[in-house]
Amino acid sequence: MHSTFYVTPADGVRLQRTILILTGLMYGHFALAAGQFLPFWTLLLTIPILMTRWMLAVHEIFHVCKPPQLDLVTRLLPMAFTPLALGFREFQNIHFRHHQYMCTPDDAEWFQIRGGYLSGFLNAVTSPDQALFRWVACRGIDRQLVGTLILQSTVFFGLIYLTGWNFLWYWIPARISYGVGSFVFFYMLHRRGKNFGVYALQLPAGLARIYALLFGNEALQVTCHHDLHHENPRIAGHALESASHVINIKKR
Repeated sequence: MHSTFYVTPADGVRLQRTILILTGLMYGHFALAAGQFLPFWTLLLTIPILMTRWMLAVHEIFHVCKPPQLDLVTRLLPMAFTPLALGFREFQNIHFRHHQYMCTPDDAEWFQIRGGYLSGFLNAVTSPDQALFRWVACRGIDRQLVGTLILQSTVFFGLIYLTGWNFLWYWIPARISYGVGSFVFFYMLHRRGKNFGVYALQLPAGLARIYALLFGNEALQVTCHHDLHHENPRIAGHALESASHVINIKKR
């Protein structure tokens, strides 16, 4: 594959900016609700879209930047899913092991892929919590992770302290959105019945347009060409469709 399709440092800058903007929008909306400028229920309208876009941007930046290249917010990934959450360093390592050992017991995401639909979905929804326990069980805990856990707990319980039960207007759609996104990426794109692997996803034209409108064209490409992403993770998400066309032409 020609290097013009590969990720560049400019992609890292763009993705980091995107993550910061999405984080700011989510917490900005939360702050407006906490300040009684907007009703809390409006979070149900924005969080699913913003969270899914955030997840996809984080997935892309895994393949572009190392933790020292990132700002503190991106390294922390402070989405208040759970009081004890891993940071960028750990999740990047988990994702790389998924690529290296895909659909085997050594795959760090294997627990989300094996089993039936229900277990796959439940594991996806609880994956932020399971990630910590699985990480500590396999790799232990160090000073950096302790600092991350303290910061994550401070954010999580700080939001609850400020808003009480209204925190659920944020937390429930955030967890469900994260769970659905994780289920799609790990279960649906790596299973065909009882067969394990990585597969392309063909969406009807209308659904593809809606998906791109809500979550961005880059997200659509990463989802629909997930097989090519696994084959060559260096290809930028926004270039997957073009790269796929080139491959198809060469195969003819």
